[in-house]
Amino acid sequence: MAAYASLLSLGHVLDQILKHPPRQRDVLDKAQIDSLLESITFLQDFLEDISLIRGDEIQALEEKIVSSAYEAEDIIESRVVDQILENSEAETGSSSTLFSQELQEVVEEIGLMKKDVMKIKETEGIKIVQQPRKDATAGSFIRGTSNSKNTMVGFDEDLIQIMETLTGDESSLLILSIVGMGGIGKTTLAKNVFDNPSIVHHFDIHVWVTISQQYSLNEILLGLLKDIGVLAREGKEIAQKSYGELGLFLYRSLFGRRYFIVMDDVWSSEVWDVIKRFFPDNSNGSRVLVTTRLSNVADSFQSCSPHRLHFLDEDNSWTLFCDKVFGQDSCPPELEEVGKTIVRNCRGLPLAIVAIGGLLSKASEKFEDWERVANDTFTAVNMGDNGHCSEILSLSYKYLPVRLKPCFLYMAIFPEDGVISFSRLIKVWVAEGILKPIRSRSLEEIAEDNLKDLINRNLILVHDYGSNNKIKTCTIHDLIRDLCLREAQREKFLSVGTHSLNNHPLEQKKKKRKINNHPRSIIDMRRLIIHQSSKEEECQQQVFDTMDSTSCTRSLICNTFKFTSTKLHNSSLRLLRVLNMYDSCSYEEILRLVNSRYIAFKVPLFPFLLNPLGSLSLLWNLQTINIDDTTSNMPIELPAEIWDMPQLRHLEKEGGFSLPDPPSTKSNGSRDFSVLKNLRTLYKITNFRCTDEVIRRIPDIKKLGITYSNFAGGYGWQYHEVNKLVHLRKLEDLFLHCNKDVLQNFCFPHSLKKLTLSYCRMSWEDLTLVGALPRLEVLKLRDYAVQGREWNPVGGEFLQLKSLQIESTDLEEWIADSSHFPRLENLVLRQVLDLKEIPSGIGEIPTLRSILLEGCSDSANSSAKEIQEEQQNLGNDDLRIYFHAWGSFKHLKQAFEGKRLFSSNKI
Repeated sequence: MAAYASLLSLGHVLDQILKHPPRQRDVLDKAQIDSLLESITFLQDFLEDISLIRGDEIQALEEKIVSSAYEAEDIIESRVVDQILENSEAETGSSSTLFSQELQEVVEEIGLMKKDVMKIKETEGIKIVQQPRKDATAGSFIRGTSNSKNTMVGFDEDLIQIMETLTGDESSLLILSIVGMGGIGKTTLAKNVFDNPSIVHHFDIHVWVTISQQYSLNEILLGLLKDIGVLAREGKEIAQKSYGELGLFLYRSLFGRRYFIVMDDVWSSEVWDVIKRFFPDNSNGSRVLVTTRLSNVADSFQSCSPHRLHFLDEDNSWTLFCDKVFGQDSCPPELEEVGKTIVRNCRGLPLAIVAIGGLLSKASEKFEDWERVANDTFTAVNMGDNGHCSEILSLSYKYLPVRLKPCFLYMAIFPEDGVISFSRLIKVWVAEGILKPIRSRSLEEIAEDNLKDLINRNLILVHDYGSNNKIKTCTIHDLIRDLCLREAQREKFLSVGTHSLNNHPLEQKKKKRKINNHPRSIIDMRRLIIHQSSKEEECQQQVFDTMDSTSCTRSLICNTFKFTSTKLHNSSLRLLRVLNMYDSCSYEEILRLVNSRYIAFKVPLFPFLLNPLGSLSLLWNLQTINIDDTTSNMPIELPAEIWDMPQLRHLEKEGGFSLPDPPSTKSNGSRDFSVLKNLRTLYKITNFRCTDEVIRRIPDIKKLGITYSNFAGGYGWQYHEVNKLVHLRKLEDLFLHCNKDVLQNFCFPHSLKKLTLSYCRMSWEDLTLVGALPRLEVLKLRDYAVQGREWNPVGGEFLQLKSLQIESTDLEEWIADSSHFPRLENLVLRQVLDLKEIPSGIGEIPTLRSILLEGCSDSANSSAKEIQEEQQNLGNDDLRIYFHAWGSFKHLKQAFEGKRLFSSNKI
């Protein structure tokens, strides 16, 4: 995986130099780039083909790939940084020649690896074809045994629902599915169903097969036939039959009989697509039950909705633990508190509870021993059942496509129980260069697909959704994070906190460096993550001392403790790409990191005392800059060179940027200006001038935040050309803070899906400007965006609106029915103190799921209760109503069907 990630990273470096070379001078010639790109593509294809094959030769090759790819990056990026910082003014011909020679050596070294690949293909390739694996973890067929006791706690209702479907009146063949993350209890639940006497007596044929990732269709069919008894009748000769002939035997054996078949651990819908023709629909209530970790596989079976398993609550977790440790006995009182701590650490995952319960059932019942387990639960979990828990969870990583593995391991950068911003994670993945490019797809789209793929595989969990019902934040179960961390450090992909300061010494690269007795795991690590620890000062000092001698770190993420700008300046992080700091840092320090792609930091308390961003253009590779300015909300003036930075993707600062006018095109009409084709986010811009020049340069902008204050010099909306905003045809998310006069002259683009208005003080009648937008899904009206006593929406508007938020206005009468917002799902009212009632017709909207009232009048709250009661009487129990006093934030733990609204610990 590390080898694949290193090739992706090097490929991105070369691609950026090809498309957007540093302006100082050429870094390397075209022949070298072409040779490297050809070798990278060849090696990537090979690593994708052998992602499941392990061996000494492959491991040695991967280590060579990592070493050479990173060395090529070091040589190229050092050259770029030297030139940009003018460290090479006195450059001689000999130094230039030395650079070319060093790079050419690496180019040739990577090219020679093709011979190693061909050698492995000649050996391992034959094994793959002629010797399919048949082991228990990755084998194609494992006969299920149901003799052992399978303790099931917390899934009684699930068991009843599944059994009712299995034995129900539906006569046609049904395919049921159970889906959830590894260790959630899918197989245990399926076995309890399989072994239930009523199920056994209900069906004529009763068969269990385990599929797994590497399956053989012949072995699956032979296993089924063996359980049915066909092998005993037909003899050994049947094993020589073709796949089609075996399938025909199976079809004949099942025809006319009521059968129940469990297909456990299915990793792809393809296996069912291939063999389903051998399962006849006898119209007698036959059933197939599938268990899978992949949501998209479960969704592919359209007979029944997938049965999704969730984590156990505390009570059921404790019951399962006690059953595993003490059997029929009860937990000793002196162990109960520490035992419950151990159980809480398992976070409701049955596999973890069973594994650690099995371990403690064989251990002494001494408080000290249990306390040690409580303090290091994850280590203890992986010791239980001889590491069975770790083994099962590791399968989810092992069988990931190689393109997803770097993205998955990157999740280890987040602290335990951290909440992860969906949009921020995507930006960091793009900056890291760990995404495989796909033609006609942006890197953000590829990253979003990868993250959704990991969610579908139940490795990443959705934490909450935004107002547009898109994923807003996600999280990762502690045991899966532990797997990430373990694999990431084993593969030398990243180093986190104090966990790895003294672990995993790496082989020294060809390019020798002075070590000075510092931990090699940091010195040679491309990504360094620092979390808070109990030995924070010791950890800081060790990291800072080590950084003085390291030069290969590309990512530095400090999630908790302060990392001062002095340390940043003194360290040799000259090739840094990703910097995420929860501390203030001077602009001067930032601007020296000329190789940066992603920068997130807090603005200093007194920004006017520091250098402005006048030299921002030195950051030739910059993609994202995110400035936290909660201590100072002053706009920052961007330099004119911003229009010559084609790599830019996201500029974000709550206090805003002042954007200069771009240089005009030549009078003869020639277009030699730079188009910022990658730019997706500008948030926020003060007094934004939407001129023709600006429109031409940001054609693909998707998110835009604008704040109009009192126009200086008497310039009005005509000067700012706000009517031309309509030409931003890909704009989807717009925040607008302005006065009524400006808004009335806006022409909103029809591409808008989300609109936030603030302090506009427009009338409710003028809101028809917004209501006519054909794709608008989210509308937020904040801080007197609209004012007036009565709102009577016009019919035929807001046809796609799903989320409506009204905050701080003087609205009293709201006249509406279900036809005005036909697709509304969420309604939020905050500080609407004068509103008498919510229109009863709102409750009749069939898609409405929730209403949240915060700081509203008693009469408005009462009307919401009446709406809920009326809907319940009509059989609609899905509508949720939430009431909260203004300023109370405890309620924000859960809302909108238990999904959190606010989160923390975001990168």
